[in-house]
Amino acid sequence: MRKWILMVVLSVCLLFPTLATAQASVSIRALDVNLWPEYDQPNVLVIYHMLVEADSFPVQMDFRIPVNASLHTVAIGATPETVTDQGLEYTTRADGDWLVISALVAGPAIQLEYYDSDLIKEGNQRSFSYEWSSDYAVESLAVVLQQPFSAEKFTSSLLLKDDGLHSDGMQYYSSNVGAVPAGERFSFQIGYEKDSDSLSVSRLEVQPSAPVDENTPGRISLSNTLPYLLVGLGVLMILGGLIYFWQAGRFTSKRPRRRSHSRAESDAPDVEHYCPQCGTRAKAGDRFCRTCGARLRHQEE
Repeated sequence: MRKWILMVVLSVCLLFPTLATAQASVSIRALDVNLWPEYDQPNVLVIYHMLVEADSFPVQMDFRIPVNASLHTVAIGATPETVTDQGLEYTTRADGDWLVISALVAGPAIQLEYYDSDLIKEGNQRSFSYEWSSDYAVESLAVVLQQPFSAEKFTSSLLLKDDGLHSDGMQYYSSNVGAVPAGERFSFQIGYEKDSDSLSVSRLEVQPSAPVDENTPGRISLSNTLPYLLVGLGVLMILGGLIYFWQAGRFTSKRPRRRSHSRAESDAPDVEHYCPQCGTRAKAGDRFCRTCGARLRHQEE
């Protein structure tokens, strides 16, 4: 029994140095810290982009965020473009002022997002304090700050470079901090004035993912469709003309025709004619006497 206990103790003693060595072999080659105050929530969105160096993957890692923060995303992948949270399992635990996130990292690229509610609002004044703490050494740390829409008098205790307006129409500032040793805390403060509680996302304009031109799928080009439109218009005009003349012909054919009678026939009175030679009465339409053959005289003659 004592032998078994001794073997367990020896195994534990051998295991802890191994874990310590594995923990020490992990470092963060590059860390980009993005701070977006009042972007889509009335607090600060913090986005981490990390590239991790380790002897092998997967490796167990711990990340610290403020204990009152709201964790939004943990995604891991082989490259920053292929990170995913599908199938990822992690645990969280409180450790003083920090919330520790433990995850099995299967690839070198990590994206971590959370909302920090420590943004202080006093009238039009805004202030925020950021702090980084980690058990891993960071070889290169960079900070990117997004200035909220309608914010003025933006200040920072960290020396910032003006990055100008990006494609989303937002003003950005950046700073290359450099190396941060393991266990060392890095912090700075920002402040600005803002006269409303409107969020930046409500002011963003929708931007196309690619330039829109005549060859964009789903876009109709006027130069290509104009000939077809003119042909269609011509066909419609011809059909309209045919229908008009057809309808006009129908109305004309339905008009009643008035019989015309000669004025002579309608107005001529019934006159009796007699032969001037023998006095025999002639019938209507006779031009010669039926008895003596003499020529009859009519009134119109």
